[in-house]
Amino acid sequence: MKIGFFTETFLPQTNGVVTSIESFGEELVKRGHEVHIYCPKTSIKTHKGMTVHAKASVPFLPYPEFKLAIPFGKVEKLDIVHTHGPFFMGNYGIKVADKQKIPKVSTFHTLLSEFVKYLFPFKAGQVPLKKLAWSYSFSHYNKYDKVITPSNAIKDMLKIKPPITVIPTGIDINVLTPQDREKSREKLGLTSKRVYLCLGRLSFEKNLDLVINAAKNFLDDDSQMVIAGKGPAFDDLQRLTKELRLGQKISFVGYVSELDKVRYYSAADAFITASTSETQGIVVMEAMACGCPVIGANSLAIPEFVQDGKNGFLFEPGNAKQLSDTVKNFAFTEDMRKKALETAQEYSIEKSTTKLERFYDSAIKSS
Repeated sequence: MKIGFFTETFLPQTNGVVTSIESFGEELVKRGHEVHIYCPKTSIKTHKGMTVHAKASVPFLPYPEFKLAIPFGKVEKLDIVHTHGPFFMGNYGIKVADKQKIPKVSTFHTLLSEFVKYLFPFKAGQVPLKKLAWSYSFSHYNKYDKVITPSNAIKDMLKIKPPITVIPTGIDINVLTPQDREKSREKLGLTSKRVYLCLGRLSFEKNLDLVINAAKNFLDDDSQMVIAGKGPAFDDLQRLTKELRLGQKISFVGYVSELDKVRYYSAADAFITASTSETQGIVVMEAMACGCPVIGANSLAIPEFVQDGKNGFLFEPGNAKQLSDTVKNFAFTEDMRKKALETAQEYSIEKSTTKLERFYDSAIKSS
């Protein structure tokens, strides 16, 4: 099968969409499929067995790390088009599929309404813009033969005509596997009795400012928090940490290698996320795969994976006090770590890719 991924974002950017493309693409190649990635400008020509076709692009000024592609030129003869975004590359993928008379499918990765704040920072004007974002989303995804969502929560929100199939992005449970906690802490220089971790893209919609505000109440002399990753909120989060005088207890370590990522997950007593915009939350599954319980906001896809009191805990979105109380008052037991690991194993990249293959076959047969 010759598969075309059309995406608005790709390496060197790191985000959930890129992770999904990498994970599924690599596994599809292993299974003998041919995968072509069409994306904004990048120097990468091939990646994990996939061929990369970079298109001219310009920076999106309100969100400089995001590039707007200007797609043109030759496209391989494909068997199916799979888009990963609703803008220029998404619409280009639709045109390619229609021209080649092949099925067109898409994954709904991102809540556009959550990015309105980057375009219009004043809250008074955000409501109509959010409605416009949803209207555009419905219009765009109605153009496909079939659509994928990574969670049931997003499936329920997406009121469109094409059939929707839930296929979470799988994780590599052969790489993301528990390491010895004490050895991991020693390698990373973590000396506190309790360690809490936030890892991923540091963007404003992840609500890490709430976690830091809660941390002033749950971090003590025997605990510390590590924030790994970079993004547009990095400077603001560092500034807030200094204002709260938490510089000795909260460490910003920037991007970490894949090996160190596994070590951080393994070293942590709990992974914390306050995001209310997760369509899946791949880092939640990565943490669990390393036996790390998750404390997450009870919002969108998070409660589909975090079972309160079993493999982690849920707190009311936006409630810093409840987050703080959860961290202080509950023990993260070995049984909880075991259940976190068991949950993650249900979402291996192998299982998810098998579902994706069947999805593609169904789309091709029905076209």
